[in-house]
Amino acid sequence: MAKGTAKGESSSLSQVNILRINVGKPSSFIKWQLPPSKSHLIRALALFSQSNQKVIVDNVANSGEDVQAMRTCLIQMGVEFDDYDSTGHKIEYNDVTNVKPHPDTVRWVVKGVGIDGFKQPGRVLNAMNSGTALRFLAGLVARMNGPVTLDGDQSLRRRDSSAMWDSLRQAGLDVSLTQANQHLPVVLQGPWKKEKLAQGIDLEISHSSQPLSSWILASAALPCNVQLNLSGKGVSNRHSKLTAKMVDVAGGQIHFKDNQCSLSPYALKIDESYTVPGDASMASFAMLAAYCLNTKIKLLGWPEGAQAIGHEILFKSAIECGIKWSGEVLEQAPTSGPVLLDVIDSNDILPPLAALLCLGPGGRIIGASHAAYKESNRLSRTVEILESFGLRATLLKDGIEVEGGQIPIQPSHPVETFDDHRIYMTAVLLAAKTGGEVIGQTLHHVADENFLQRLENAGIHIERLHVEAGN
Repeated sequence: MAKGTAKGESSSLSQVNILRINVGKPSSFIKWQLPPSKSHLIRALALFSQSNQKVIVDNVANSGEDVQAMRTCLIQMGVEFDDYDSTGHKIEYNDVTNVKPHPDTVRWVVKGVGIDGFKQPGRVLNAMNSGTALRFLAGLVARMNGPVTLDGDQSLRRRDSSAMWDSLRQAGLDVSLTQANQHLPVVLQGPWKKEKLAQGIDLEISHSSQPLSSWILASAALPCNVQLNLSGKGVSNRHSKLTAKMVDVAGGQIHFKDNQCSLSPYALKIDESYTVPGDASMASFAMLAAYCLNTKIKLLGWPEGAQAIGHEILFKSAIECGIKWSGEVLEQAPTSGPVLLDVIDSNDILPPLAALLCLGPGGRIIGASHAAYKESNRLSRTVEILESFGLRATLLKDGIEVEGGQIPIQPSHPVETFDDHRIYMTAVLLAAKTGGEVIGQTLHHVADENFLQRLENAGIHIERLHVEAGN
């Protein structure tokens, strides 16, 4: 039986963690297992935690720190998790209140507390780097007698969640930001007020779909019908549709008409088991790896149909981008000229896709204005890391334009990655082609814990350095 208590990684604040990546001859064939989709799994946890049932959740291995943050916060609110390894043995922990799942864990059993069963957390709910977890938790605690404090890491503290906070104020909560010039920590003093909810809620959705998803996920506990008045051009629409579909399957009452979303309370009916699909967005890094390393990639875990939540554009546009995608195998292919890609429903793939177009056919990526509100300003930061490798890119109002057929060069200094795991992973793959140093050693743990190990297993030599700040 597997046992263990997870421990977090710590380092001196005076040190900068750097990866030194050396050019080598990689394996001719790399197995690339997609991690579980954190978009699906965080939504599932928010939903299942409100039921009175036990739900078996499969394909949770290496689910990443964003998911783990959501899980830990739910545990603080009274939700219970049992973990199991691949042999079916239950994993025992010394401390179940704030535990990282054991590496052998492949299945969780989630024990929900019901719509009114969340307990007052004894300490701050820390969403770490996850804007999704932060906003979904805000919707869940809105029903509770506060105060409840939500916080995150420095990257999340810089991200704007004003649309979520404004909607909760309209619902009758007292929302207090406790530090000047920061978007976190925030103290939410509930519960929401029926008379306020009945008047309707105005919700801005042009920067993120997460506040809308948060309201949908919280709707089972509403004390009355609520009309959300949506303003702005919706982004990441496939993600909000995913939320609506999951809630609909659970018995939810959600109706969209024009610029309105009508929500009604309902009785949750959850299936006994749920299997998390693979994270399709992470296939963008497999595509870039195939090009940078000039090797074949065996991609495992690609989801089907709507489970790709907009990232099916990767499969549909692969050959245009210079990648032959046959079954599970990805490999470099000739290109015919510049491409135009609209990522309004899939902006997470922007950094690796922009790098791929630089090396391959060139072209324009549009529909990505909302990428400016991610962990970093993912639009401008993508241009910056490309330039670190000598790759030319032009920042557009809603995307990036690049020339094709460019040859990257080794950066003259460690590449800054701005606490953004997708910027960081893109830089690592480019450095695997050119050599170089990349700031950050564990950012991939947010979404793909095996990213570096996969590259090292394929023959890429990676050194982990701790350099004094300022040197």
